[in-house]
Amino acid sequence: MAEDMEKLEAVTKRTWPIVMAWIGGISALVGFFAMISGNVNRLIQRHRHHAEHEAQMSLAQTQANQGEYRASLATYTELLKNDPLDRPVLDAQLNTAMLWVEDFGVYVREGQNEADVSAPALDQILPVLTAGLTRAKGVEAADVEAHLGWAHWLNGQMAQRESGSIADSDLQAALKIDPHNVYAHAMTGFLQLKTGGELELAMQHFQTAVATGRARSFVRRLQLSALIYLDEPGARAELIRVANDMRKNNEVMEAGNRNRILGFCFDPIVTNHKELVESLSAIPNDEARKTYEWLDGKPSVGESEDWWKLKNDYVDANLLELNGNREEALAKYRELQKKMGKGYSSLGNAVNAGIARLSSTKSARANEGVQVEDGMFSVQIPSFVIRDVRKRSLAGENVA
Repeated sequence: MAEDMEKLEAVTKRTWPIVMAWIGGISALVGFFAMISGNVNRLIQRHRHHAEHEAQMSLAQTQANQGEYRASLATYTELLKNDPLDRPVLDAQLNTAMLWVEDFGVYVREGQNEADVSAPALDQILPVLTAGLTRAKGVEAADVEAHLGWAHWLNGQMAQRESGSIADSDLQAALKIDPHNVYAHAMTGFLQLKTGGELELAMQHFQTAVATGRARSFVRRLQLSALIYLDEPGARAELIRVANDMRKNNEVMEAGNRNRILGFCFDPIVTNHKELVESLSAIPNDEARKTYEWLDGKPSVGESEDWWKLKNDYVDANLLELNGNREEALAKYRELQKKMGKGYSSLGNAVNAGIARLSSTKSARANEGVQVEDGMFSVQIPSFVIRDVRKRSLAGENVA
């Protein structure tokens, strides 16, 4: 019995290390698999977080593209809660704030005040632009500074919470950083025209903005908005030059602006002859015709084709007159007169004035005479008398 116990003890001593080794190996394997499982879980969580992050970024961008700027900024704000220093998110948020400033507008319901509706939106925009300015460098910094100035102008104009001096300072700061900054020049040109500034200086700002080739649609939007209905000498001419430039560059102009330009510059009901002449003579005669056709290529909604054709013929008659083709212009006016009959009183008055203008010129030319001096006396002999005398002289009559 004792011998058996000794054998068992010997076997145990030999096998126990093996058993423990197996247990250790199994434990190591368990730990290894646990580690792998933990890493896999972390990878899954990281992938899930990345997918959610990308989905939120995509949502915010879609919201901005659809003009839902308030919602877009809110989505970016939620993303920044996970990482307040996430640079791509911060940059996207800044770009959205600048887009919102460019396209800023509020819907004011009955009984509401525009200032009360505008203020919360601007409170959402201004901090983003201010923070973005601390990160931006070079041209980007000038872009942000200009948009900050525009936001301050809106804060004064719509929310009625500040003066325009802050906006002016921001725009000047933007031009100091980037002397050719497209936004600062376009915004400065707009504000000068809206506050009674010089037309020529404002147009220089717009021309500089256009020459950059950047943000062309935004520049044109401000330019057209500032010039349409600016009722001062030269404004209509500048407006037609802008329209002509857009036509030649194949730029898009929305229908609303086309109709407003046609009414402000060419409509015989609301424009007088002097204003029409300013519009038509702003560019070469052939380009004026092409630009008018580009603006008024077809009858607008609710406009009869007859009226549309009469307006086109009236513009043609004026272009002929301005080009010095007086006989053709007079014939065109008379043709228009016959077409209208007793209708279209406003256009009829303009056509009648054209006929009177050209007829009086023709009559004055017909009555031009020659000066005949006889001693101390001199008389002006009408041309029709001279023609009659020459005719009778050729017939051999005594005309003395």
